[in-house]
Amino acid sequence: MSSMMDAEKNTVFCRDMVQQDDRERYETVLFAPRAQQARLWALYAFNQEIAKTRESVSEPTLGEIRLQWWRDVVAELRVGTIRDHPVVAALAAAQPSAAVFNVLEGLIDARGRDLYDDGPTDQAALENYAVSVGGALCEAALRLCHSTEPQPEMIDIVRRGGGAWAMLGLVRAIPFHWASNRNYVPGDKGLASLATTDADKMFALAKDSIDDMIGFAAAQYASVKASPVRLPSDVQHLLLLNVQLGLHIKALTTAGNNPFKTREPSALRRLAKMMTASVLGR
Repeated sequence: MSSMMDAEKNTVFCRDMVQQDDRERYETVLFAPRAQQARLWALYAFNQEIAKTRESVSEPTLGEIRLQWWRDVVAELRVGTIRDHPVVAALAAAQPSAAVFNVLEGLIDARGRDLYDDGPTDQAALENYAVSVGGALCEAALRLCHSTEPQPEMIDIVRRGGGAWAMLGLVRAIPFHWASNRNYVPGDKGLASLATTDADKMFALAKDSIDDMIGFAAAQYASVKASPVRLPSDVQHLLLLNVQLGLHIKALTTAGNNPFKTREPSALRRLAKMMTASVLGR
């Protein structure tokens, strides 16, 4: 009985973390089969633990130590060793496969880029980063939820959607990153945009790059929406982020691609769109 209570407490801990820190992904889990939800809370809480590394440390060296701690966690979970931490225990209970562990290790490595202030060298580097974090997380979710080895085309579609979501997240976070002297806008314009203290000037300097970032997300969104690939019913919920992606792209377009002036879609509108997509199976 005690172990069951501990497992429930760990799940609630993870669920509450995701609800607070990753609200829109939290909403997609509400449409997942109940038997999968605890696994998804654990996975997405793990993602939050490594995604918030930059905000949790005062210098890159400490961030590298924190990320190494999570690398060690994954290595130990592979052999059945579980550290005394609610997210680690919940992830162990999800029983990830070796393939999932491989994806998680790559996700940790990609997050190392967050620790440093210099922006991506170019648009290609930024796209690679987005897929390495967002695409990898969606692949891990697919592998955790699907009962058999997913087909390559299934992995491709969720990775494309996840990469687009991560890219759009970077656009939406530009005001926060700019205020924190962090840069994800590629090239010299990204570095130059950090030098100004005026939001309008920052946007003017970075607009071409921001347009490219949104263009990547929009192209991936369109390709996922138009894809003939249909995910099995047990993992269709993984594409609900794409539904939310369409709403955010429309909101940014309405604001002239300016993340400082975008009016984000309400939770009610997001949930209504996801409910419709879930009922229709697409």
